[in-house]
Amino acid sequence: MSTPENCGCCTGLVPLTPDATAQPPGQPALALRIGTHGRFRQSLLADLAREPALAALTTRASNDPAIALLDSWAAVLDVLAFYQERIGNEHYLRTATERRSILELARAIGYELRPGVAASTWLAFTLETAPGAPASTRIDVGTRAQSIPAQDESAQVFETLEAVDAQARWNALPVLASEAVPPRMGGRHIYLAGTATRLQQGDALLIVGDERSKDPGNENWDFRRVTRIREVLPADPADTSDIGYTVVTLDHGLGSPLRGVRPAATNPRCFVLRGRAHLFGHNAPDWRAMPSGLRATYLGLAEDSKPPIGQHPEWPGFTLSDISDPPTTTASGTGLYGEYYRGKGFRQRVLTRTDAVVNFDWHAGAPDAAMPADNFSVRWSGWVSPPTTGVYTFHVTADDGVRLWIDGRLIVDFWINQSPTERTGQAELTADHKHDIRLEYYEASGAASIRLEWSASGVSKAVIPTQRLYPRDIHSVHLDASYPKWLAGGWVVMSIPNYEEAYRIRTAEEDARADFTLSATSTRLTLQGESIPELFNDQLRATTLFGQSEEMSWAMRPLSGFVRGHLIELAGYHPDLPAERWIALSGLVLAEVPANSAARQRLEQGDALAAIRIARDRLSAELEFEDFKRYRVSLNSAAEVARIKRNDRSAGCTLLHLDTDLTHDYLPATVRINANLAPASQGDSKQMRIQPEALGSGDASRSLQRFSLRQPPLTHIAAATPSGTASTLEVRVDGLLWKLVPRFTAAGPDQRSYTVRLDENGGASVQFGDGVHGARLPSGSGNVEARYRVGLGKAGNVAAEQISLLLSRPPGLKAVINPVKASGGTDAEAGDAARSNAPLTVRTLDRIVSLRDFEDFAAAYTGIGKAQAVWLWDGEQRRVHLTVAGADGAALAPGDTLYRNLLDAIDAARPPHQPLRVSPCRMLTFGLSASLWIDPEHEAPTVLAAAAAALAHDFGFAARQFGQPVSGSEILASLQRVSGVTGADLDRITRIGDGLGPQTVAGPDGQLPARTAHWQGNTLQPADLLLIDPAAVTLLEHGS
Repeated sequence: MSTPENCGCCTGLVPLTPDATAQPPGQPALALRIGTHGRFRQSLLADLAREPALAALTTRASNDPAIALLDSWAAVLDVLAFYQERIGNEHYLRTATERRSILELARAIGYELRPGVAASTWLAFTLETAPGAPASTRIDVGTRAQSIPAQDESAQVFETLEAVDAQARWNALPVLASEAVPPRMGGRHIYLAGTATRLQQGDALLIVGDERSKDPGNENWDFRRVTRIREVLPADPADTSDIGYTVVTLDHGLGSPLRGVRPAATNPRCFVLRGRAHLFGHNAPDWRAMPSGLRATYLGLAEDSKPPIGQHPEWPGFTLSDISDPPTTTASGTGLYGEYYRGKGFRQRVLTRTDAVVNFDWHAGAPDAAMPADNFSVRWSGWVSPPTTGVYTFHVTADDGVRLWIDGRLIVDFWINQSPTERTGQAELTADHKHDIRLEYYEASGAASIRLEWSASGVSKAVIPTQRLYPRDIHSVHLDASYPKWLAGGWVVMSIPNYEEAYRIRTAEEDARADFTLSATSTRLTLQGESIPELFNDQLRATTLFGQSEEMSWAMRPLSGFVRGHLIELAGYHPDLPAERWIALSGLVLAEVPANSAARQRLEQGDALAAIRIARDRLSAELEFEDFKRYRVSLNSAAEVARIKRNDRSAGCTLLHLDTDLTHDYLPATVRINANLAPASQGDSKQMRIQPEALGSGDASRSLQRFSLRQPPLTHIAAATPSGTASTLEVRVDGLLWKLVPRFTAAGPDQRSYTVRLDENGGASVQFGDGVHGARLPSGSGNVEARYRVGLGKAGNVAAEQISLLLSRPPGLKAVINPVKASGGTDAEAGDAARSNAPLTVRTLDRIVSLRDFEDFAAAYTGIGKAQAVWLWDGEQRRVHLTVAGADGAALAPGDTLYRNLLDAIDAARPPHQPLRVSPCRMLTFGLSASLWIDPEHEAPTVLAAAAAALAHDFGFAARQFGQPVSGSEILASLQRVSGVTGADLDRITRIGDGLGPQTVAGPDGQLPARTAHWQGNTLQPADLLLIDPAAVTLLEHGS
């Protein structure tokens, strides 16, 4: 017998199998392999010496057939041990690597691998507005739209989940973005519509309201000059309905506090007075420079009389009243217009009045308390209308000098000191015709008296009665030339230095005028308004008239501040916008950069804006305030979805109350609201929109019949269920709808139900009951049919406005867009995720009691990647704060379908009395700069790429937790684990993102903090998730 003791052939060989199978804790895999080929071979050889029957087998050569046979069996045992180890690992959820193993292990506790979820978003529809297009249409469930794929993307089909009644007028509702700026006391800026006003510096503006139109004596109006013009183009170049506006700066503020005059308040209107004119006679030759003979001839005197200038200082009749046309009314007269002067030169006028008749005997007194008793003069003017036609004799008795003109002809001229003496003159008059009359009188000293009488055939000598005398008044004005654009109904402002008066033109006619050696075709204006004051009467040369009025439309001043909070006032009246309706709000917001802080502060204070100009690329804008300060700001586009809680129509406007506050602060001029909004999710019904898919035929003799869906993957949409998903599958048998159940354990024998199983390749199969747990299928040919949608996953998380192709087009529908990005789309659950998610369902059992339950329930919810629940004290009670993050770090917004469904699911599972706040996490990112020493045997680019990949893995979403800081030592440890790295020098770590500003710390001792949920003042801040930004990582080879 060959034994180790007698032949020595097996010296040193001892059995090496089975290996020890003790399992250290915390290992990623179980070590269940009891041996390898070499160890099995040695154990077999060692056992040969212990078998008596093999005593004669003394060779151990590998080419011996016996030894070769043992070697073969060692190889067999090696294979068996390997697979036994793998099988053993697949028995445990933590160590299993095969998707099927994880699937079956999870099913053992009632857990199915998450099937993946279709992305969700909102579709905003635009209806046709062309004439003849329907004003409304119904957008049914299943209306399809498709994304326009970017590079390396595939087109994604989305379908609406709810029916919506759409209105064309709800395509793009503007919010209140401008405010009326009524004329206000002291205001120097007015806003006129459009930019084609043709205004120029120095132009005259009249701002007048109904107060002046109804009451000629009302002084609440303003006449101003333009000093500055700013034409403001449309705030949004894309808005074709916006014609812009013009900001006009006036020479001084409106109103006059000193005189108690306020700007127009009732229906104020603005007129630009484009024309400027003078009165007829303004350019008459200087009377004083005229030859004396010519003056005498004009006065009706002998050429050699040489009348003194002191007695005739100006052209006779050189006043507005003198050249005005007589009144056209046939009413009885009221007397003559009297002007009372100091001295004889008619220069120092003291008072004016209408005297019923000229029949005064003042004796040694004065005509009025304001007049002196001696050395004064009076001029009466107006028209006289005789009762009959004929030659009339005018009798003037005066003490002292007197002159009388009839129709411009001097018929009495005794400009001398005299006792009361009667002087006469004759003139031919026409019955009821108004003849011009002017009577001048002066008193030197002593007694003073004057009397005006007439006589004619059939008319006895008598003082001319009041009813035959008409006072000189300014019933019309004659302009210096023809002004055909000065039209009736327009406005005129008469102006002399330091005084203006506004009038409405009643009539405007062309008239030939000759006087003062001048002749011209003149525009004669009959004015409506307050009687032309005495200030204008003798100011023919100084008066300027502004006319040719053109009304300018008021513009609205851009509204300062932001559209924010939960109240939105629309620009129009839309009382039919119903409560509970979803709307999409989009616009521009100020970028979170320090350069915008000054402008943001002024807008928040409500400082008055004069103009806002948005660049065509919509990335910047210029804001100009009324104090002329300008700010260049950076802009970002933003959009969100909100729901109307209430439409307040009580004030005659549309004030929308939203369910929640808006998440952005929008510039009002850029905001548009689309109320034709429908929820939609990824997935295509394909031909099943028209014809269901035939799954097969039922057979009542068979139990647990199973059919496979032909078009994977089956779409699952986000829903407010404990799992977070709902299937789009609808199964009918013989036309009757059957119910989907998670398992048959609770189903009765007559319950029409089915289950769905997903395989590891994404396919789905439908299984029916066995007649005990769930009903069997009735027999029939092709009687099992299904409708479902196809498609889900991350590919559906398309960007905002990427869905723009209509695949369904109801009547009147023009376009579609997704105002916000699609979110919530997740791929089918991988095994690694199920390892941690499967136990969560048995921890909570679809109910929430403890703090850990909140975290586990949210973490198990499809589409949620991380969750952290903490207790926080709000000063009165303890509350739960739950911070969540989307799968793979996808951003969550309060308006997202996933977020809202999560809240609903939590509310359905938790105690209602427990205060709760759920918030998306605050995503923070960091970058770094490091130098690496690389083993010369390795290629530097390859090692650098591996180091970058290691950092992305170790500091990516899957590896980090909420509130977990980042230290330099962690980074160095990660780098030094990379093959080929012999040393590392960490220069710096820099936190970036979330508007906090960069924070840089030196490595390797530096640390970037991250916090869990906490109170910051009165604001509850969610937990931080600090992740690496691969684009901000700089790795260099040392010495390069």
